[in-house]
Amino acid sequence: MAPKRHESLWFSSGDVVLSTNIYLFKVHKELLALQSSVFKDMFELEQPVEGVQGIVQELYEGLPLVALVGDEGKDVAHLLKAVYYRDYYDRDNDKTPLEIIVALLVLGNKYDFKHIQSDVMKQLLRLYPNTLDGFDDVDQGGYDCNLFGVHRVKSDFKLLEACHTANVAVLLPILYYACSEFTVEWIYEQVDEVGGLHASCLRTLLTGKCKLSLALRTLVAFLPDEFSNISCSSCKAGASVRHLHHQHGSHLWTYKGQDLAQSVLKDGCKQCTANLATRIDEKREEIWEKIPSFFGFAGWDELQ
Repeated sequence: MAPKRHESLWFSSGDVVLSTNIYLFKVHKELLALQSSVFKDMFELEQPVEGVQGIVQELYEGLPLVALVGDEGKDVAHLLKAVYYRDYYDRDNDKTPLEIIVALLVLGNKYDFKHIQSDVMKQLLRLYPNTLDGFDDVDQGGYDCNLFGVHRVKSDFKLLEACHTANVAVLLPILYYACSEFTVEWIYEQVDEVGGLHASCLRTLLTGKCKLSLALRTLVAFLPDEFSNISCSSCKAGASVRHLHHQHGSHLWTYKGQDLAQSVLKDGCKQCTANLATRIDEKREEIWEKIPSFFGFAGWDELQ
């Protein structure tokens, strides 16, 4: 079926037509060129060169026709609405439909719309903080709620695929971490629900999950070594990790120092519990700093 004119993105004063699989958009070269370096270069290259023969510019009703090959019409519509209508996208509105966020993330990067890229990144970095305390808060309070109109878990996987496609490295480690919380079976179920992940993306996720799980098991395994540092004989005598066999969480918030220390030192004194909690949190921080490397990236600081 031939693409049709988009009702709200067909401007009578437009001087270029963008073509996609389902829509045609009559828009303005100058406006797009001001905001997008890719469109700026594209429009400059299409200018006829004096003395060059045989180059034919495809036209639509007398206007240059530019085919956006590989881009979905509905995604381009989201991008152009964000360009033309200031209230279409608000980076502080976390109820914005997920498909809009994904379209702006992928196409904003592809066509280098700086202000759109900046706004989407600020919103996602707020929702996916790359500090341990920040993501502990997300883990404890954010996973029973919706994000971008769907359950947060579905947003995690869809955004991971989008950032992988757009090569948004600054967000990839934290999104891999977010998606690694679940069992392998659950991960495959989520991948199916969101329409799949690129094979290399899925491989990185599962490999990193294994490395993270090993690090968390090692954290629990180190606890008996800390018992020698317990000053109170009664606290030391009652210390045990036997009941921690059930500790299977895949995120660091389930290994918080205070909670784990209280579990290990049943009826332990405040001082010994606090000391052990501090050591556990130091180990948690060490693991957090390694998370980007689990998924093949440089450290958090290098990703800024």
